[in-house]
Amino acid sequence: MRALLAAFACFSATTLAALPSGASGFLIYDLSGEGIGRGSAVSADASEPAAGWFNPAGLAYQDGVNGSIGGVFVTARSSFELKATGAQTSSERGNYLLPALFVNGKITDRLALGIGVYSAFGIGVKWPYDWVGRESAISASLQTVTINPNVAFALSSNWSLAAGFDATRGAVDFRNGLPVIVGGDVRLAGGGWGYGFNAAVLYRAIPERLQFALTYRSRTKLSFEGRADFSPQNPDFARALADQPGSAAFTLPDIITAGVMGRPTPRLTLGFDVNVVLWSTYDRIPIDFATAPDRTLAPKGENTYTVRGGVDFLTPLRGLHARGGLIFDHGAIPSSGLGPALPDSNRIDVTMGLGYGRRAWNVDLGYMIVKFLPKDATTGVESPEGTYRTLAYLLGLTVGVHF
Repeated sequence: MRALLAAFACFSATTLAALPSGASGFLIYDLSGEGIGRGSAVSADASEPAAGWFNPAGLAYQDGVNGSIGGVFVTARSSFELKATGAQTSSERGNYLLPALFVNGKITDRLALGIGVYSAFGIGVKWPYDWVGRESAISASLQTVTINPNVAFALSSNWSLAAGFDATRGAVDFRNGLPVIVGGDVRLAGGGWGYGFNAAVLYRAIPERLQFALTYRSRTKLSFEGRADFSPQNPDFARALADQPGSAAFTLPDIITAGVMGRPTPRLTLGFDVNVVLWSTYDRIPIDFATAPDRTLAPKGENTYTVRGGVDFLTPLRGLHARGGLIFDHGAIPSSGLGPALPDSNRIDVTMGLGYGRRAWNVDLGYMIVKFLPKDATTGVESPEGTYRTLAYLLGLTVGVHF
């Protein structure tokens, strides 16, 4: 019995730690082809339907009815170098598609409504089944879909405000190895809803020439109800580690963005944004089981920031835009909490893109290279001690229409 309790305690403390790590640090802020091309430094120049995400206050100055549909394709691969031996392990390449749909329209000269349906948090990783860190994570994924209606009002030709409501559906699915004395693995999966709000302001100091933005998206608590499926190899543990219901909760972060747009010439647009993301919402993660001992994890996520710069150039070819951007994204997980479910670190991103539009429609394509700087897991608690490296690519395509 004492061996059983020790094995289960080991499992609870290390295996379940993959749950919060599956979301932390993987906000996909770049939700449109145009946004990606410009490094998503667009909050003060939110002139596309995706303004519903970047800055809904911009909807107040968009004429007619507008819509866009598209998605962001993310592909990423991580590697781990064990400190003790130098042995290296690579994850499988993960490929994910994050869709986005935005529609907005003017109700009066000053009032506009919009709605967005998108996935802003979503990533996953899968390591070899028998790798050295299997008790921390074999595979982990988080998927979310958010429904976000907004209302925007122009106070004048210079000032506009917006507010909205967020309803987010989240699903987690991850698999971890059980301790050596037990063998086998456990798969934990569940889903739940969370709710939040957003607010924004846009100040057009010189309309279409010099503009400033401030936006806020509230934290969203996701409460998951699901099931733990145990597959122990040692038959002595089969009865004690029975499949059973489970629940968990964690909180997606507040996001605060400040931005400025300058247009020195009609053909050249410059943007600069700073995101502050309050990942400290990942302080305590309660995990409850029907019969097994409950656990409370303390991932201690840290508040972070992202600095974005972007440029848009309207080329001499009619309707063709060329874009570029540069991003520095500070990691959210300290070395003491780093794990294979989310090998987070500081990132440097380079973006580029093209856009082509006529009066009633446009197509925008954006490409991003995300270089994660090497980062060490130092405590051996959430992960074996060693160094994680990750390289990711994003490709965004958006088609828009205007009436």
